[in-house]
Amino acid sequence: MARFVTAHEIGERYGVRAATVKAWAREGRIPSIRITGKIVRFDPDAVDRVLQETVAPRKEGGSHGR
Repeated sequence: MARFVTAHEIGERYGVRAATVKAWAREGRIPSIRITGKIVRFDPDAVDRVLQETVAPRKEGGSHGR
């Protein structure tokens, strides 16, 4: 069974504010579970999967005009 966490906990994990996490959820960028009108929780494993799929890995050694 998944452990659901708060926006604050997801924010700490990714170095962003809880407000940013909530905005991502509202925009449909990350999965969330609405418990009540104001309470939202997140499955950290599901959020990890989505963010890993949407964030392209940085290529090393690319040309930067130098």
